[in-house]
Amino acid sequence: PPPPPPPPPSPRLRPPQIETAPFAFVLNESRAWVEQHVPYFHSSDEDLNTAYWYRWRVFHLHLARAPKSQRTPGCDPKGCHVITEFLKKVPWSGPANTIVCPAGHHFAEARWVKDGRYAGDYARFWLRGAGWRKQYTFWPAHSVWRHSLLVDARPGAAGSLAHELLPALEANYRDWVRTHYHTGARCMFQSCHADGQENSATLDGCRPTINAVMFAEATAIAAAAAAAGNATLSAHFEEEAARWRGVVLERLWSEDLSFFTTLAQPPPKSLHAEITWYRRKDSPTKGNSQSVQTYFGCLACPRGRACPPERGWPVGKLVPVRELSALTAPWYFGAVPAAPAGRSRKFATAWAQLHDAKGFASPWGPRTTERRSQCYNFSNAAQCNWNGPVWPFEVSKAATALAELLQTHPPQPHAGIAAWEALMLTYARAHTRARAEGRAPPHVDEDLHPDDGYWITRRKLHGVRPWAGAGGLGASNGRDWLPPRGGPQ
Repeated sequence: PPPPPPPPPSPRLRPPQIETAPFAFVLNESRAWVEQHVPYFHSSDEDLNTAYWYRWRVFHLHLARAPKSQRTPGCDPKGCHVITEFLKKVPWSGPANTIVCPAGHHFAEARWVKDGRYAGDYARFWLRGAGWRKQYTFWPAHSVWRHSLLVDARPGAAGSLAHELLPALEANYRDWVRTHYHTGARCMFQSCHADGQENSATLDGCRPTINAVMFAEATAIAAAAAAAGNATLSAHFEEEAARWRGVVLERLWSEDLSFFTTLAQPPPKSLHAEITWYRRKDSPTKGNSQSVQTYFGCLACPRGRACPPERGWPVGKLVPVRELSALTAPWYFGAVPAAPAGRSRKFATAWAQLHDAKGFASPWGPRTTERRSQCYNFSNAAQCNWNGPVWPFEVSKAATALAELLQTHPPQPHAGIAAWEALMLTYARAHTRARAEGRAPPHVDEDLHPDDGYWITRRKLHGVRPWAGAGGLGASNGRDWLPPRGGPQ
């Protein structure tokens, strides 16, 4: 007799019918584009749902094109598709108002867009075009390889974006080593500002961020080279990855803190030479050294301060301050190995700070500097500070890093799935319930007050003091401007 028919699929496996109509107030003019281009999502939490669709609304608003005159091989003839950080032009941006600092996040979102031109053009713009790719810490190889893993049937094979850009990714990697490698300290140097973290409490030096990034870049290039059949290049970059992993685990781990931290160092001579070159009128940016570095040390900080020290932290010593970025980067970029299990658990003790009230925990998300530190919220007159506020830039990395820990490492007692869920829901509620002068939620800005839930930049734009001891009030550059909901774009 013929075999019996297969049983009907379980109701819970049937794809749900998801509608965007309930979120029309969030999507506005972006609704048609979003319905056509992005994955549909729905959960049992309304804040998470609203934040999801709102993020795609904002993503759509930030899509732009580089000038048609800046011809870049492989890009759309009308100009490379690019993604901006700010909707209005800001003076420190490069061509087409682009800034490389959030580019890793942009790639992580763009890889989910059904039309691959957005991610492809954006990568070509940075690696072949006029983008200022060394202004801030950047991880293009990691981003392009993750893109290939998601969209290509054979990641890195001929025809893929990773295969196409492999030579450019290798050249970019070598260029960063040329200018930022500190030969005396045997690690990668980065200023806190060029790490995208203005007035970070640990200031400049061999920071966990840039060194974990270099591990991820080398690992991605090794994988792409192997997929392209270049075993020699792949083996070389596997050795490079091992070198950077050693820096992170052996040089930047503090036994006293049970945490990764910055090794204080001055800028290497090679970086000074690069800045000097870019100040020349015959340089690629015609005298604009902002394309590679803007400043070192503490910005707009008063003299005589105790923390961070006015003369900087002692050179060659690990800085005794825990920062959120030193928790996220080693796991976000996979620099901490899952084996042996005992070593994995040792490093994972750092995650206990995520929900420690004296560490990073706050009602509105993890603080960027541990609350117990004397450097927490140190006074200065700068606009943006990574000395305490909640930055969505880093919270999103924390969620990815924690997912990496939970999915690929042995079980450990310091943070579990409940911690990840709480982090994600708090992140969503920062979009949907936090307050901003002159703007109803949902809203997102640069940094959020960890205790009262106000967007700090918005308060400054309106001349409202965000918290005691903060300076730089009354800015009017409108960096976080958004078109009125339902109004013209």
